[in-house]
Amino acid sequence: MSVKAVTQMNPGDVHALLSARSRPFSEVAGPPQRGIGPLPAARLIVDKATRDRIVIFDPSLAPYLRRVVRSVDVRPWHSEAPRFLIALTPEWTTATFGAGIDAAQVWERMAERCPPLHQHLAPAAALYPSDETWWELFIRDIAIFAQPRIIWPVASVAQRFALTEPGWLAGPGTCHAPGSFFLLGVLMSRLAWLALTVECRVGNACRLLPEQVGRLPIPDATDAERAAVESLVQRIVALTRERVLLERQFTQQLLKNFGPPGATPGVHLERWWDLRFDALRSAIAARFGGDIPARFRDQWEAEHASAVTRRVALSETIALAEDALNARVARLYGAEGDESVSD
Repeated sequence: MSVKAVTQMNPGDVHALLSARSRPFSEVAGPPQRGIGPLPAARLIVDKATRDRIVIFDPSLAPYLRRVVRSVDVRPWHSEAPRFLIALTPEWTTATFGAGIDAAQVWERMAERCPPLHQHLAPAAALYPSDETWWELFIRDIAIFAQPRIIWPVASVAQRFALTEPGWLAGPGTCHAPGSFFLLGVLMSRLAWLALTVECRVGNACRLLPEQVGRLPIPDATDAERAAVESLVQRIVALTRERVLLERQFTQQLLKNFGPPGATPGVHLERWWDLRFDALRSAIAARFGGDIPARFRDQWEAEHASAVTRRVALSETIALAEDALNARVARLYGAEGDESVSD
């Protein structure tokens, strides 16, 4: 049966078909888990500048400000962690201030020990009783984040699974599971997404809760089949990272040359590759109040065209690799891929 034929099946029959040569995700890799949260206060997530002020004042806090991946930080094949979670635990409180000390005393001593931390958290303190150590987090199995994890948003309208870097935490609005190139490849395949949307769709979005992803059928594979999928996924991840780097570098170049300190690109310039050069000039003028100087326009037009061409090439290469991945995973599920596969 072809992938196209599977997409036209009744929803209940899709899961039955994919389960024939598969085992549930939870049985293969262990039950997926929710990310850390909900947090007692949004101020527990900080940007790098705030993190640096705290750690410069008190270097011992560095291990407790951990990079965290939020749902907005997850893209297809790629995740980022531009923010940090203030992950103070009850164990930290006891080790730092001693046992038997009440919450009000801890709060006072925190102000003495690290004023930047205390000042940052102070606006949230008014929401809690003085006898409550509201800033403490109870993070289950934090050691598992020492290794890469597969991460995805709880709610999404599109297929967004990616790997984290070692040490990154899965934050609010995310779920996670053990890192595996093979499992990532299956999760990002067309048939797996079809199975997930059948079970998880709510309106226009999918609620990808741990228990629902845990029931996803994962096809059995020989060592050679697994290695082929892993190789494709590694290539897609590397190409996606290269594309993200290209996007960021050109955006930063625009901000450096045309924006004031601390400027952000806005909705149009952050997708500069979708703009023709005249539209790029208009977006720069609208965002920053000035056009590209005439003597530099030819240079910028050439650089923009080169970056757009490079991004198109990367996107086309990624699409070809994704086609090959979809065909391989389809064969593992017992369906015939609609794309050709090069061995």
